[in-house]
Amino acid sequence: MKEPLSWIIPGSPRLHYLEWNPHASPTLVLLHGATANAWWWEDFAHALPQFRLLALDHRGHGDSGWVKPPAYGPADYADDVRRLLAFCDIQDAILAGHSQGGINALAFVRDRPEAARAVIAIDIALTSSSRRNRFLARLRNLPTVVYPDLEVAKARFRLMPGEGDIAPEVMARVAERSLGPAPAGGYTFKFDRDSFYGSDGLNVLEAVAAVRVPLLLVRAARSRIMTAEAAQRALELNPRARLAVVDDSHHHVLIERPAALASAVKEFVRELR
Repeated sequence: MKEPLSWIIPGSPRLHYLEWNPHASPTLVLLHGATANAWWWEDFAHALPQFRLLALDHRGHGDSGWVKPPAYGPADYADDVRRLLAFCDIQDAILAGHSQGGINALAFVRDRPEAARAVIAIDIALTSSSRRNRFLARLRNLPTVVYPDLEVAKARFRLMPGEGDIAPEVMARVAERSLGPAPAGGYTFKFDRDSFYGSDGLNVLEAVAAVRVPLLLVRAARSRIMTAEAAQRALELNPRARLAVVDDSHHHVLIERPAALASAVKEFVRELR
């Protein structure tokens, strides 16, 4: 499969996105999670050659601009989605977001109920806790680490949570796409630590209940982020919602089981038609 096209949306902040299969239809807009970037969707994209795929680098991530003073709440990320759809003149996109990206997709359709054809929320935190919020706040205050060279940086790369049966060569590729040169030399991670704002910034179950377009919740079967109990509660709140479970997978299902995730998405889109 060809390398994706790389595009820049001018403005503030500058936004970067990748495009696979530009002449295909329908269009899926892919929204990554916290600390990730558009390239994390690469293997998933290879499993969906029949769809046009637009993978956004949210503000403060990947090759998009950082925001000072920090503005990294779901409403801010939702505005990134608005700018992408306007720039590409898309009226009926299907939004697919993993983790924080799924929450951002819900924030987008909550305030713009007619702006998307459907939403796919992949292993999102449906409920939060004070303990989880404190953990996110601590992450924000950790110092930025700079590694002397790319190989050392790749060797130190870890997922959060650190789980899943992911091939070493896949991890190495994801790590390399997640690192960039530091201003004073060496390599560091391509995300702004201020993006750990301390909570999800959205009542996710209320947002699920408010969705007025078809909604697919995707749960990684071994996930500790989207629990089975929370997923069932979400289904009861919205008759338009359905649930797909990806077997033998953990939170980072898009890089652990990309083909299985793609199959769930294809089935959902087939039903939309």
